[in-house]
Amino acid sequence: MGDKFSVDTGELGDFLKTLKKATESLESVRKAMNQTESDRIGTSDLDEACNHFQEHWKYGSEQLTEQTKNLREAIGKTKENYEEVEKSLEEAFKKANRKAEAK
Repeated sequence: MGDKFSVDTGELGDFLKTLKKATESLESVRKAMNQTESDRIGTSDLDEACNHFQEHWKYGSEQLTEQTKNLREAIGKTKENYEEVEKSLEEAFKKANRKAEAK
């Protein structure tokens, strides 16, 4: 069974970086939209639609940002745990090898 399960902690680290970039991009877009003055976009109907969209986008992007942050924290802890297990296994194998060589 052990040959069918593996974890690439480097890939987990890359995934964490990707999630961080995605969060930063969402924040950047949301801030840019907030700085856009919708009363200068076009007709009053278009301005109202833009305001409505911005309100929904703000809420949605804030929710995505929070959930992505939680996911990053969970994956970060998982990565640390796997690295700790790998280190402990490596040390245990070295210790067992030294014992075997001493016999």
